[in-house]
This record gives sequence, structure tokens and C-alpha cells, in this order.
Amino acid sequence: MTAIKLKEQEADLRHRLVSILDSGVRLSVVETIGSTNAQLKSQAATSNQTFLLAREQTAGVGRRGSLWQSPPAGNLYLSYCVHSDRSLNELSLWSLGVTLAVADALERDLSLDCKIKWPNDLYLGGMKVGGVLLETVGLPCGRVAVVIGLGLNVESHPDPTLLQRPVTCLSKHTDAAVDLFMVVELVAPAIVDMCRLSYDALQAWVMSKWSRRDLLLNQPVAVPEFGDGLGIARGLSPDGGLEVEFSGKLRTVYAGEVSLGHVDAQ
Repeated sequence: MTAIKLKEQEADLRHRLVSILDSGVRLSVVETIGSTNAQLKSQAATSNQTFLLAREQTAGVGRRGSLWQSPPAGNLYLSYCVHSDRSLNELSLWSLGVTLAVADALERDLSLDCKIKWPNDLYLGGMKVGGVLLETVGLPCGRVAVVIGLGLNVESHPDPTLLQRPVTCLSKHTDAAVDLFMVVELVAPAIVDMCRLSYDALQAWVMSKWSRRDLLLNQPVAVPEFGDGLGIARGLSPDGGLEVEFSGKLRTVYAGEVSLGHVDAQ
């Protein structure tokens, strides 16, 4: 894509996002980048309330440092940096909240029934369509920069045989025309709104919404850090952990892998 065409698309997107841009949010659009999250992390001190959108990533990163497959075919590679004085305990719900906010936006405007695999993977029809990666950078005076990365397969998806699990893209699940910039118009305001919620409001919202989106609820799951054998996923704990029942006793997972039986590496 030519630089002129990219600038035209960026101008159109700015017009669509005028409500949040007028509230102090900034937006930058680039053709190619290594990783939108890595870029905003490197500029965290000066990137408060900044969205960075790339049409292609060459070194995208998923959970646990894995490579995020980023084909240059109209898919979403978007990161948002915002400064906060909240504790890391309070920020622990943000990953869940962003994922819920994105799922709600896609359902409201595209009639897509998105499920969430704890803590932050988006699924359509039992296939992964995207995910959220939240990272933090310490700032002076005890503040923290939160960098929220969102990857969504919009017009295409990686090869499922390479990923060793089923994957899909938004365009396969809606009759409406869908493109990258339309999706940004839907999800960016939802992310900003979620970040502006108080902790109590966010906790109440997440707990009220999660069960309907929960891909794992009442399903057998493997939790490697708890050893061999399957447990039954029983939903969220109030602080955002996943409650899993083993032999009639609940245990709470806060990190690590939880699997329904297929590899989940991205």
C-alpha cells in the first residue's frame, strides 16, 4: 500500500473515532512494524492514551512469549497504552475486561457470538479468532503504563495445521461486509471505556458478564501446574482467577496454561 493511501485510510479512521480522539486519545497507523506492543512499551513514558495500529506485524508476540502469526491480509494488530496509578492487583482484571469488551462490541455490531477461553482468547464456533496480551511498564512516582495488545483474525487466519488447533476469522461468521478499519471503529472505544471504569464497577461488570462468554464453563480441563488428571472449570473467582474443581474441591488458577485438549500456543 502506498504512503498516500495509508494516510487517507488513517484520516478516515480518525473521523470514525472522533468521539474518543476528542477526549484525549491519540492514534497512529503504520504499514509494517515488528510488534505494536513492543513499540508502545519502548515509548511508554510518552504514549499515554495512545493507540498504535499496524497493517502487518513481523514479530508479533502472544501469551507466554510465543510468536503471534501476523499475515498481512487485513487482520487487526492493535495496541493501546494508558497510564494508571492503580495497583497491579486492581489491574489484574483488565485483561478479562478488555476481552469481554471486545466480545460485546463484536456481538452488538456484527451479531457474532464470541466465547472467551480464560483468560483472554476469543473464539467463534469453537475456533480461536483472536486474543489479548496485557503488559506493564513501571513509571516514575509509582505509576504504571499498561499496554494492551489485541490481535484479531478479520479477513484471514493462519494455517491451523501449523498452530495445531482450530482457528477462524471474523469474515467467515458474518454476512455483513467486514474490514480492518470497521473493526477498529468498533473495538477501540470499547477498550477506552473499559479502562475508565472504577475497579468496583469493572469487577461487577466482569462477574455479571463472564459466564455467558465462558468457553470453559463446566468443561473438563487440563491444568499442567496442578499435575496430571482433568478438573472441571467452574467459572471466575472474584479476583479474576479460574476456579477448577478437582475431586470435589475448588482450586484457583491465576497463571499458566489451561487446555481443553488441543495445543494453545499463540
